[in-house]
Amino acid sequence: MASDPLAGFLLIGLLLFVLFDIVGGNRDTDSNRIVIDDRVLAYLIERHIGVWQRAPTAEEIRGLLDDYIREEVLYREGVAAGMLDNDPVVRRRIRQKVSVLAEEASGTDAPTDAQLEQWLKEHAELYAQPPILSFTQVYFDPERIDGDPEALLADALDDLQAGADPRETGDRTMLPWKVQLASVPRINREFGAYFGAALAELPVGEWLGPLRSGFGLHLVRVDEHQPGRPATLDEARAAVERDWETDRRQRAAEDYYQRLLRDTEIVIETELPEGARPEAATP
Repeated sequence: MASDPLAGFLLIGLLLFVLFDIVGGNRDTDSNRIVIDDRVLAYLIERHIGVWQRAPTAEEIRGLLDDYIREEVLYREGVAAGMLDNDPVVRRRIRQKVSVLAEEASGTDAPTDAQLEQWLKEHAELYAQPPILSFTQVYFDPERIDGDPEALLADALDDLQAGADPRETGDRTMLPWKVQLASVPRINREFGAYFGAALAELPVGEWLGPLRSGFGLHLVRVDEHQPGRPATLDEARAAVERDWETDRRQRAAEDYYQRLLRDTEIVIETELPEGARPEAATP
């Protein structure tokens, strides 16, 4: 990762110079000359390679140049007509490009395991491994229950607690009667939201219920419960690397903005409602 902030910001300046010089920031819009030089050609070829993953043919280069000249002619006409003045779309695009350049200039070295371990420690809750459960369930379809549902379920629960075969109790269903070592999120996907979390609150080895799922009512017995735990780096590496990189980019863009802001005077020449003064203008 880049260790010299000044070098990073010099790189941003150089990239911005090249970007605006090529795509419009330094065009001589009062001139009728359009110059196709090595930098313009290299820019067009690189852009083509970025899209198509191969170098352009001679015919494609001619098409790229034709498009560039058309764009340049129309761009100059738009500038002459004042179309860039306070254009929100153009301002937004420039803001996005500068932010991306600031993110890239902060360094692209891969994070070390020590950095990832520290991130994982500080955000452990984001990557925690959920509880793992094995359980047995007996399903009851509410639409097929005759009489008092509570009485029926209470009788079935007594039978199960006395040793009745769960496969001979309840209604037929495509749901598995026994689930082995499934995570709470997986159980929720199969049985409906919150079913797994409700199971995780039950003691092991007892027939209890009913619990409601997305399909109906269940009497359940938790056969094994492995509590949730913090993830190791090997288990969560891909997610940790992604989130660490996202955070690095966001902090780099914000740091660059704050550097620019320190050299900028914000003048408020209008009446603002109470509490509406921008933070950047606060003394």
